[in-house]
Amino acid sequence: MDNTSQNDDISRLFREQDNIGHDSSLWLRPLRKLIQDGKPVGQAIVLTLSMSDQQRMPIGILAQTKSNRTIFWPTLPQKAKIVCDEEIIDVLDHITLELPSEKIHVTTYDTNGKAIHHRRAWRTHHFSNSTLALWFMLLIRVPIFRQQDMAVQRRVKMPKPDKGRRVHEFSRYINNLSFNNVNLPVCIEKHDYVSCILYLAPESFTVGQFSPSVVPVDSLASAIEGWSEENQFPMMVSQHKVGNQIICLATACPPGRLPLGSDVSIGFPQSAALKQ
Repeated sequence: MDNTSQNDDISRLFREQDNIGHDSSLWLRPLRKLIQDGKPVGQAIVLTLSMSDQQRMPIGILAQTKSNRTIFWPTLPQKAKIVCDEEIIDVLDHITLELPSEKIHVTTYDTNGKAIHHRRAWRTHHFSNSTLALWFMLLIRVPIFRQQDMAVQRRVKMPKPDKGRRVHEFSRYINNLSFNNVNLPVCIEKHDYVSCILYLAPESFTVGQFSPSVVPVDSLASAIEGWSEENQFPMMVSQHKVGNQIICLATACPPGRLPLGSDVSIGFPQSAALKQ
């Protein structure tokens, strides 16, 4: 099929259906507050991963809000249900880094679409030998990257007095959306999962300053089956500026595999002071 035929098929799909794609789609979730309440998203960056020379798939979306919060929406399994109760976090929608406190919380939604913010004494971890601060660790099974909705659409009603502003905010979000691609140090096809570790970094940080000592190996080992204490693996380090924040991302394909039934795993550093 040539590109013209593909474009015609996609155009017809959008015309004939009101809603396309799952609610768990990465392309829809950052727009939830804009769709529901008219709240702007802020500057956003799509972080993509090179699956091959011709294919790039999203890891997640980074955004910086006007209230000085850095938000990350991770890629989720295609049909993941992001409805949770007050206590149990089955599948989270997004992760928020509160600044300047550097506290962390995650957001889920109840059956009525109301946001639930979960806090578990999470806060970035600072290292004695590095200027980086660990934000969180994300492990995603390789097939999840490819099992994503490539076409999404929602038909929504907007209040007439606010329609013009909301349309403007949506256009501004789309037009300002940027894509930052990251590479892996090894061939992804030979591995079960991808490890993505995100850090808060100062303006002066350069990728050459990254030290393997800041990789949370013990946490990684506890989340993986088939792990060996002798495991060694290369990492690729990249920097991404969103708003006035610098985020350092370390990507790798470590040995072992995610447990059966665990397609996405996320871990956060905890603060002893917040536990008290």
